[in-house]
Amino acid sequence: MKRFALLAVAAVSLSACETMMPPAAPPPMGGEMAATYRASGTEPFWGLTLDGRQMVFTDVDGQRVAEAQPRAIHGFAGDIYQGRRINLNIIHGQRCSDGMSDRTYPDKVQVSVDGRRYEGCGGGVEMGAVGSVEGDWNVLAVGKQLVSGDTYKLSLAGGRLSGQFGCNRMSGPYRIERQTLVAGPVVATRMACADMRAETEAGRILMQPMRMAWTERGDLILSNEAGEIRLSR
Repeated sequence: MKRFALLAVAAVSLSACETMMPPAAPPPMGGEMAATYRASGTEPFWGLTLDGRQMVFTDVDGQRVAEAQPRAIHGFAGDIYQGRRINLNIIHGQRCSDGMSDRTYPDKVQVSVDGRRYEGCGGGVEMGAVGSVEGDWNVLAVGKQLVSGDTYKLSLAGGRLSGQFGCNRMSGPYRIERQTLVAGPVVATRMACADMRAETEAGRILMQPMRMAWTERGDLILSNEAGEIRLSR
């Protein structure tokens, strides 16, 4: 009888120390991107952005074509956006070089604007180890809040994440689907701290699939409708 009593006390203590975030929800359907998608090319130089509301194409001659972003057609190899003037074909998984540097990108992109065809690269810039997310990261910002220090860190290795966003420690599994990182369920301790704004926002972000993008300096940005987390090696 004493043994059962001790087990009950231990279970109550554990539930008071930790909480579990629900598993990540599936990516939203309908072709709307949670973060801005960028593509570009050379010969001639051109650029294209999709922000979930519109597609905007520009080129070196100053041409600018903007129109409402259509719903995506999800194909076997990637995504297709068919607008009135802009048609975009994103081919995932074909690493693409911009031809001007040692940078590589995760997607190959084909664009048609008013009947003229362009080819280039899209997605986040993959730096170093071909854009590998695995390793130890420092948290630079959560949303618009800049952060720093030993209590702002995230480690991604072997399909498991662990980290801290100022106060409590978090851990859980993750998986990579194309250019999306899906985490959860994530377990976190439940200490009360003076300022938990960054941690609260990071928790909301981690609960949804996060698009991965790399900056030119090699920072990793995880983003979705809840916000973004910026990481640095």
